[in-house]
Amino acid sequence: MASYFCLSDGTVVHAVAGPVDAKRFLQEARWAVDLRKLAVTESGGSVAKYRATVRKGHLERLAAGTGLRLPANTLPQLTGGNPPVPHAELLRLPGARGLDQHGQVSLLLAYYPLAKLDQLYPIVFERVLKEKVSTLPVDVVITK
Repeated sequence: MASYFCLSDGTVVHAVAGPVDAKRFLQEARWAVDLRKLAVTESGGSVAKYRATVRKGHLERLAAGTGLRLPANTLPQLTGGNPPVPHAELLRLPGARGLDQHGQVSLLLAYYPLAKLDQLYPIVFERVLKEKVSTLPVDVVITK
């Protein structure tokens, strides 16, 4: 299970991998809303600044939660255009291997802030949660 906090255009502000209790889910939702508000305030209408604020939030969370600090020169350049496409290979880097699911998601969103949901969810589902994405229809079995 993964939960995504997205803007109306399908860009991901925050994500939570794995099941969490109601209290933790509410904390994550509030953090996502607060991060979005901060990004709106600090960006002054600049998409690149908006992305930079979202990145900074995830970098701070990653450092606080895991101790992992990413050097700025290792991060993709932020622009006002389309966000860079997330790559699963990021999770194979030495610093990423020891991270739990929440740390891995923070790492992905720090590297790729405001990634598109359709590009991010397969990585979270298959690489972080170790599940298989399927296009097969869901079978419903009703037993009595």
